[in-house]
Order: sequence, then C-alpha cells, then structure tokens
Amino acid sequence: MMDAEERRPHQPNAQPFLRALGYSLRGVVYAFHAEKNLKRDVWLFTLLAAVEWCLRPSLAQTAITLFVSMCVFAAELFNTAVELAVDVASGWKDHPVAGMAKDVASGAVSFVAFGALAVAAWLLASNWPWHLWLFSRRNLDSVALVTLCVAAVWAVRLWPYRGVAEIKRPRKEGQS
Repeated sequence: MMDAEERRPHQPNAQPFLRALGYSLRGVVYAFHAEKNLKRDVWLFTLLAAVEWCLRPSLAQTAITLFVSMCVFAAELFNTAVELAVDVASGWKDHPVAGMAKDVASGAVSFVAFGALAVAAWLLASNWPWHLWLFSRRNLDSVALVTLCVAAVWAVRLWPYRGVAEIKRPRKEGQS
C-alpha cells in the first residue's frame, strides 16, 4: 500500500522557489527599513499614485509609470546590495576603489531617477489640460492597478524586519 508521500506528485522546484522568494522578500524588507533613499522613494511613489488617482491617465500610461517606478526601486535595491558588498569586501574601511564602486552604483540610480522624472513630465504633459477625475468612473482599471501597487509597496515598507543578524555600519569619525 502506498503512503501519502508516494502518492503526491513530485515537485522538486516548489520548495526552493518559495525559499528563494522568502529570501528576496527579506532583502527587500531590510532595504526598505534601512535605506533612507528607499523610504523617500516610497513617499514619491505614493505622490505619483495620488496624481494618477486624480488625473486618471490611460491604462497604458499608468503601466508605463508603474514600470518606471519599479525600475527606480530596483536600482535602489541594486545600489544597496553593491554598497553592502563593497563595505564588507573593504573591511568597512575607506578605499578609493570601494568609494568609486559605490559612486558608480549611485550614478546608475541617478540615471534611472532622471528617466523617471522624464516619464512623470510626459504623463503630466500628455494629460494637459488637467481635469480632476477623482470621483468619476473614468479609467477605473488604472485606478485599480495603481491602488494595488501602492498597497503592495506600503505592505513591504511596513512589514516588520526580523533579520538573522543586525547590520551595523561603523560610524566615521565626527558622525553622531
């Protein structure tokens, strides 16, 4: 007679995928708690959502602005990862190459952020003259998409961080 374990279909990749997803979420939650720039980006994203709730752009415009916003978040996450790796590799000491690596990663974030500003300007310009559609039924699919994304970002931002080890960067002389 077969027991329950033998009757269940074999799913070799289910457990590692879920575990990897958990590790990813833990890293994102850490960064959203530890990095000031990501905290600022959450507020800017919320401001963008408020503009989109009021202007009610098309679904295509909303999808583009949300994609660019997620690219900004991704660039900040990559920057955080690079900074942590460089800090550990340099032994938490100032080194010209370590500093340059961090500057280059920060520059990449700046490029993506400037692109996001250009997309935001495009959104505002393409919806001119502005009409406030806040309480209308216009483009409800866009409203639903923006609301879902804002809820997801704030859920990650407010999720409690329970790290395996607390990461404390040593303070430089003269910092309080």
